[in-house]
Amino acid sequence: MDTKVKPSDKKLFFPLLMLILAVSFVTVGGFAFAQANKKTSIDAIKEKVAAIGKLVFKQDVPINYVNKVRLKKYISAFFDKEYPEQLSGKENEFIRLMGFVDNDANIDVRNIRKRIFLDNTGGLYNEETDELLVLSMYRELNYLNSMVLVHELRHALQDQHFDLAGIMGSRSFSDFDDRKLAVLAALEGDATFLMVQFSGLDADILASSPSSDALMSFLPTAKPSLLYREPGIIRNQLLMPYIHGLRFVSAVFKKKKWKGVNRIFLLPPASTEQILHPEKYFKREAPVEVLIQYKPRGYQLFHSGVIGEYYLKILLTDKEDYMDKDYALGWGGDTFHIYKNAGSYFLLWESVWDKEIYCSNFFLDFKRFIGKHFDVNLKKGNVKGIGFIAGKSGDREDYFFLMKLGHKIFYARSDNRDQMNALIYGGNYD
Repeated sequence: MDTKVKPSDKKLFFPLLMLILAVSFVTVGGFAFAQANKKTSIDAIKEKVAAIGKLVFKQDVPINYVNKVRLKKYISAFFDKEYPEQLSGKENEFIRLMGFVDNDANIDVRNIRKRIFLDNTGGLYNEETDELLVLSMYRELNYLNSMVLVHELRHALQDQHFDLAGIMGSRSFSDFDDRKLAVLAALEGDATFLMVQFSGLDADILASSPSSDALMSFLPTAKPSLLYREPGIIRNQLLMPYIHGLRFVSAVFKKKKWKGVNRIFLLPPASTEQILHPEKYFKREAPVEVLIQYKPRGYQLFHSGVIGEYYLKILLTDKEDYMDKDYALGWGGDTFHIYKNAGSYFLLWESVWDKEIYCSNFFLDFKRFIGKHFDVNLKKGNVKGIGFIAGKSGDREDYFFLMKLGHKIFYARSDNRDQMNALIYGGNYD
């Protein structure tokens, strides 16, 4: 059937991250090899997906097989609509100013992500038409192809039972916002967990592995090792929902079985802290809402959001650091604001920590990061009895300010010295 494929005017339930599917699927050891030629029917796959995850299909999910050219055209149009240049420009600036890229480089987040999606997409679930769009190669239902279909069929079930369009649509956050990443991790972790159980392997063993290599074998992403060539912030944003999401869902299943897993989207995780530490999700330990009151005079708000524990962790993790240290342990909440004015910028970030010891640990690591990453000679200062550190970046007109007050941290960066001094000497701290 040659069905016309065009991007829907109605928002698809999945964000851009969820467009990634396998054209080829990496498998583990002899088990996959033994199963590689095992054929089955699509109806049998649907029945097993429903049985394993304890959710029935409320309606059938038709599968529309399309060629690669048409699928890429569809994905490209959807990407352009859902990830406009205005949004990517804001995320570029956030990534650069916070130091997620080397040498304060300006990367083109939009083009990089679009290339990854187009190169690796094998199919997607369309919640408007309730159909699964996949490459024609998936007509052959061997073991490898079945795994891809299993993953997306679980997304279809999620949508039918929990209205994922509503969950994601109500959260108009940046793709690099902690709150959005947390929901994505629960969503992808759920589908990956079911996929691993479908395969007959032990998800709990995979999830508890200190190395991500075993988990990456089950990612619905073609050649995941190639992602290590991409900028770290983009690579981690892509892989985190699958790797840490699987660990999170596995922890929920271990404690509350499928009944608990199927209740996740009735109360989605509120932070990546809850994903990284499932016990905080069980206790409903919500992040602290942080409000920044200060606004530099003559500037307009350009972008804002929550960085969160996961992104702060990878921000401070050196490329050669293989200890998997959680540099942001004890995170309680944060927010950042980026202001712009006639080419000038002003970044403000404020964070709250569960205990002062956690705050002190992060403060010391963050101070070292700023000094090394931005080539800043930070010096101590004091205003109205309050100590702080501040400095200038090499020969550039970039000024930095950092202060710890109890279990709070205040950070500012700007290319306007007068505005920075107004912040420092005005004592404008929450």
